[in-house]
Amino acid sequence: MGYDNDIRLEMKFARQIKGILGMYFIRQDVEADTMEATDFLIFHIKPIKVAARLRTFAYLERYPDEFTIRYSRPSGVPTEIHKIRQGLVDYLFYGFVNDTEDKIIKYFIGDLGIFRNQEPKPIVIKRNIDRSSELAAYSLTSLPKLFILKQY
Repeated sequence: MGYDNDIRLEMKFARQIKGILGMYFIRQDVEADTMEATDFLIFHIKPIKVAARLRTFAYLERYPDEFTIRYSRPSGVPTEIHKIRQGLVDYLFYGFVNDTEDKIIKYFIGDLGIFRNQEPKPIVIKRNIDRSSELAAYSLTSLPKLFILKQY
């Protein structure tokens, strides 16, 4: 459970996540191709920093319109919410895998700049089963529509 499971899923699906992010952030432009010999456009020059989190199918069944962010650790070590608030990460890729863990079946890409500006309140803060940290749950429906850049 916990971090080991999170990183296991992220590593397993890294290529697929990179493909999804590439499809969003790198675009083909037919007009630019015909007028300028430009086939693909990359809209960001600076590094694009994306936090990624994949959850198991059981979480999708229970929390289909929510996402979690690590909120605190007993040790006081900064967590994802601290790093998001500091502006250290730009976007969030959050998805769910199927029950056999061989495919991402639902995801969204969220704009963390909008999240920071909104400063949403979590709907609940819960301690992890292994007690290693607290997770804050947020409702997608309570955030501005511009927060979600892409979803599937």
